[in-house]
Amino acid sequence: MGQVAATDPGAANQDPDRTRPAYVAVLGTAVLCYAALGAVLRALPWLVSARLGGGPVAIGLSVGAPALTGAVLRPLGGRLADRVGPLPVLLSGAGLMALGVLPALDAHLVALVASRLVVGGGEALMMSAAVLWLLKLAGSRRRGRALGHIGLANYAGLTLGPLFTDAIDPAAHLDLLWALALALPLVGGVLALTQRRTQGTPEERPVPQAASPRDEAASLGSLTLRPGLGLLLVNVGYVALLSFGAAATTAHHLHIEAFVVPVFGLGVILSRTLLASVPDRLGGARTLTGGAGLAAAGLVVVATAHGAWLGILGVLTLAVGQGVAVPALGLLALARVDPSRQGAAAGLFFAYFDAGVGLGGPLVGLAARAFNAPAALLVAAGTVGAAVPAALLSLPVAATRRRV
Repeated sequence: MGQVAATDPGAANQDPDRTRPAYVAVLGTAVLCYAALGAVLRALPWLVSARLGGGPVAIGLSVGAPALTGAVLRPLGGRLADRVGPLPVLLSGAGLMALGVLPALDAHLVALVASRLVVGGGEALMMSAAVLWLLKLAGSRRRGRALGHIGLANYAGLTLGPLFTDAIDPAAHLDLLWALALALPLVGGVLALTQRRTQGTPEERPVPQAASPRDEAASLGSLTLRPGLGLLLVNVGYVALLSFGAAATTAHHLHIEAFVVPVFGLGVILSRTLLASVPDRLGGARTLTGGAGLAAAGLVVVATAHGAWLGILGVLTLAVGQGVAVPALGLLALARVDPSRQGAAAGLFFAYFDAGVGLGGPLVGLAARAFNAPAALLVAAGTVGAAVPAALLSLPVAATRRRV
């Protein structure tokens, strides 16, 4: 591939008013699928410990299992979506998320973990297809917005899902929880079906250049490696806050433990909504530099704050930084990718998110065990700051200056 950003002339001229209903529908499908995930996540600690007799390790395994299959299947889902269109892959993913609930009906820990693995694979296919569909609808001039909005769908769904669970009271009505987790992805699939004409046809999609699967994977791997490593490092901040943010505020007697995660989620949702156009306007490199700086600063503030409002401000700062840094990295990952392969590239790029969860958790856990929870956040701040050189140092100077 050349050093200039690949563009899709047809997509660049998309009329936002014409594509908005389809865009909202695809985004709504993703929200429903993530709400199913969030509903089950809310009940997992209680389910594993109280119903299935598992300990902390079992809880961690059941929570993290979807990331394992997600990291493997996300690139595959993107490649399939490039070749056959996003709708079949999205429907397959939503269907797999629904079917993945069935093993959990067997009240056994092994069955629950198996269920989580299957659901994670379905989420990976769904998300890879939804990203490609949103990118096509958004056009090349609004790719950063589309990449940010898939994260908005994630956080919105993971916020709504627990509300459903609390309303159901799974301790008394566990069967309703499983029914909800099965139904939401299927409803999302039906919603996507209503927009099937907007995904494009095989004739409208560019024909990929002939290349062996190995050569194609190597090419995409090279193009997405540095931004992917940046995503992995940025994601350590997210993992650190979820794991030790509450403990760090407790150590400083801030009494805001219950607000840490909700405030972070709200901050990301607001930043992905209000600042969605920033990466497209400023470019990936500039937005990443500012976003990673904000995220690292937010972690430092949370780790050292001795006032409740200062701690909340730190969480919000982290959320805003995270909210703009991830789509900025996505822009860098797609900047030199041919439009016919952007689904595969996006899937490969977002697999680094799962890697960040898998590797970041043990890293900050070791720091917390060796020192304390605030120190774990400081270690994460340094890791997030390292995302900027990791993603940008290999780019030519001209590429870091232009709005990729």
